[in-house]
Amino acid sequence: MTTSPVKSLIDEQLEDITAHNLRDAYSLAERRGFFGPPVEQYAEPGYRGRVLQVLRYRASQLEQRP
Repeated sequence: MTTSPVKSLIDEQLEDITAHNLRDAYSLAERRGFFGPPVEQYAEPGYRGRVLQVLRYRASQLEQRP
């Protein structure tokens, strides 16, 4: 579960990686080419009482990897 890059208030491209647990979220991030700590990490309420873990990475982090 990922979303497209979104503009933040400080005009940088961020990409959200979301999953129902942190292990899956970090695994998805690595598969998408993001490594290291995210810019932001938080949990938000999901459907049916489940919690979504959200990792936000700078889109430029993706471009720096070969």
